[in-house]
Amino acid sequence: MIDEARLIAAAGRGDRDAFETLVSGRQEMVFWTAYQVVGHFEDARDVAQHVFIRLWQVLPRYRPGLSFSSWLHRITINLAIDACRRRRARPEVVVSEGPEPVAAPLTASPFHDYRQREVQRIFSRLARRLSPRQRAVFVLKEMNDLDTAEIAAIMKLTPSTVRNHLHQARKELRRGLARDYPEYLPRRSADETTP
Repeated sequence: MIDEARLIAAAGRGDRDAFETLVSGRQEMVFWTAYQVVGHFEDARDVAQHVFIRLWQVLPRYRPGLSFSSWLHRITINLAIDACRRRRARPEVVVSEGPEPVAAPLTASPFHDYRQREVQRIFSRLARRLSPRQRAVFVLKEMNDLDTAEIAAIMKLTPSTVRNHLHQARKELRRGLARDYPEYLPRRSADETTP
């Protein structure tokens, strides 16, 4: 495997092959991160395209020693939040895009596939109630499994602000689940409900 630092340096000098190699394994992560933030398939595709265009433009300014993955997450999140703001500024036109996309199933079970699509659909609906920043923090933490310090660096926030956004996002998602999808909430035993 070619050293990532060498690929970054070569791509920063304009080597298209190095750039393609550098981003080839990251396209899915960029798309799904964007999709979870913007909540629309076409917008996520547009964001992903813009991420790689922007990456090509700013790669010469990349500072070795920084995490390339964190840097790419930052570009993705910033452009996804910008897309949310633009979407909010224009009138909403509802056009059926077909079924919501889902990640490749972990198992071949039809029930698992159905359940995964259902959870994805519910999350997409509930996530629209979150601010773009809350949605981005939630996606980075819960779906991309990043730690608070890395999210803070990506989003240029303090760790306490990240924790606050995460707390507010979880609270709003729980509230939405309780109101609209109570069957998806874990059932509490009698022992858990008594103080």
